[in-house]
Amino acid sequence: MRRLGPPRTGIAERIWNAARVEFSKRGYHGARVQGIARGAACNVALIYRHWSSKKALYLDILRSVWIEAAADIAEVVEHGPGGAAAVVEAYLDAMMRDQMGAQLLIREYLDGAPHLAQLASDDPALLEPVRRAAAAIALAEGRDSAIDPVLAVVTVGGLAALLASAQEASRPFVETPLPIETWRRHVHELLLHGLAPRAGQRPLGAAAATT
Repeated sequence: MRRLGPPRTGIAERIWNAARVEFSKRGYHGARVQGIARGAACNVALIYRHWSSKKALYLDILRSVWIEAAADIAEVVEHGPGGAAAVVEAYLDAMMRDQMGAQLLIREYLDGAPHLAQLASDDPALLEPVRRAAAAIALAEGRDSAIDPVLAVVTVGGLAALLASAQEASRPFVETPLPIETWRRHVHELLLHGLAPRAGQRPLGAAAATT
C-alpha cells in the first residue's frame, strides 16, 4: 500500500496544510473553502487549480491520514509481540503521532464515515490493516473468545482516535498539562484493563482533578 503525503510544492503544500486544519476543526460539511484559502494565504481559485472540488481535496487528505496510520499499525502488528496489547499500542501510537489526523477521523466517523466507505469501495486494500489486526487478536484470544476481532479493532481504533484528539480536552480537569507519554500510558491501561486497577498498580501520572 503506497503512502500518500502532502504535496511538496509551495502553494499546494500550504493549501494541503490549511485544509487539514479546517477539516479537523469543522469536519467535511462544516469546512469552508474560503477558510482553507485564508489559512493558505491564497484565493479560492488557486485551490481549484490543484483540486477539482472540496470533496476531492478532502478525499485526498482523508486517504493520506488513513494510509499513514494504517502503515504504522501494520508494521507493529506484523513485527511486534502480537495480540490485543500490540493492536492497542499500534493504534495509540499512530493516532497520537498525528492528533490533527485523529481529530479529522473522528469527525468522519461521527458523520457515518461516508467518505471512508467511498475510499474503501474504490480501493479495498485500504482495509487490509484492519483485517490483519483482527487476525492478530483472533490468534491471541483463541476460537472460543466471545470477542469479535473485527469489532474489537474498530472499537480500539475509534477510541484511540477520540482520545488522541481529545488530549487538550483534559486541561480544565487537571492541575498541570499531561505529558503525551503519560496520556498514552493512561489510555493504554484503560483500553486493555478497564477501570479496575491491577494488583500493585499505582495511578499513572500526577494529574489530580481540579473539580
